[in-house]
Amino acid sequence: MSKLTQERIDVIKMIHEKESSVKEAQAKLSSLFNVSERTVRRWFKEIGLSGEVKIVNSSKVLVYDIETSRATAKVFWTGKQYVGYKQIVKQPSIISISFKWIGEDTVHDLVWDKNHNDKKMVKEFLKHYNKADMVIGFNNDNFDNRWINAVAMKNDLHVNTFVKSMDLYKQEKRLFRLLSYSMDFSSLFAKVERKQSHEGMLMWDMVEDGTPEQQKEYLRKMVNYNVGDIITTEELYIRLLPYLKHKIHFGVLNGEEKWTCPNTGSKEVSLYKRTCTPAGTIQIIMQSSDESLYKMSNKSYIDYLTYKTTNNEQE
Repeated sequence: MSKLTQERIDVIKMIHEKESSVKEAQAKLSSLFNVSERTVRRWFKEIGLSGEVKIVNSSKVLVYDIETSRATAKVFWTGKQYVGYKQIVKQPSIISISFKWIGEDTVHDLVWDKNHNDKKMVKEFLKHYNKADMVIGFNNDNFDNRWINAVAMKNDLHVNTFVKSMDLYKQEKRLFRLLSYSMDFSSLFAKVERKQSHEGMLMWDMVEDGTPEQQKEYLRKMVNYNVGDIITTEELYIRLLPYLKHKIHFGVLNGEEKWTCPNTGSKEVSLYKRTCTPAGTIQIIMQSSDESLYKMSNKSYIDYLTYKTTNNEQE
């Protein structure tokens, strides 16, 4: 059995940090130490290194989630009925926002003020949101993104409406036939961190209308629930990454060529299949080291072949 010396540990950590994906790091270490990749994976586990896909320039990918209060309306009776906007006596607000940058450990959280106003919180959040190249959420295209835009517009706050959005709910419905597309079932099916449960409408009752003590207690519970959603969403994104269509080319964003992996910027890619459009245009399907597939033009593929040939000659 190959001995894991301190010198090897230092080299392993350095290469793990340097390479754009875990698979690339494992392949390089396997070749360097003349051991199997299985041995390298065992070393990773012993040292405590992550086995997740690493994403280049991860600080520009923001995972976020919001929780909102309910509207209050005046109605004459119970039962199904149409409620017009003139019957609304209290509009809903954003209660909390939780977010983190992919690749970082810290989950940040913000809450509305003591008067249940969300302007200050959203203004602070937009300092982060506006810097993102892409935001990730679950049903965020229909809900979270539009809420943030609406509050920003209402309060004359600047919001970057050109931020790319990855809605995992939409992606799952496009890709998979599931019994349910709820986050709870999705996390269970994908075998990632389960979405946290809560006390139902009681939590909203206490946060919105409870005593000061109750509001404080249940607001903390809501933030914990909100933070749990962030952890689940991030893990689900990493799990689904090989199946997703990229929204932004992180390779090009970081100065790499078009033929590099759009998800990670990795140069460890290979030809998967050639195909052709109905118009007769050749398209190349490539596979990255994280097993994700992506298309490129024939011109980009020629650039890739040129790079490989030049690299082999130099070696």
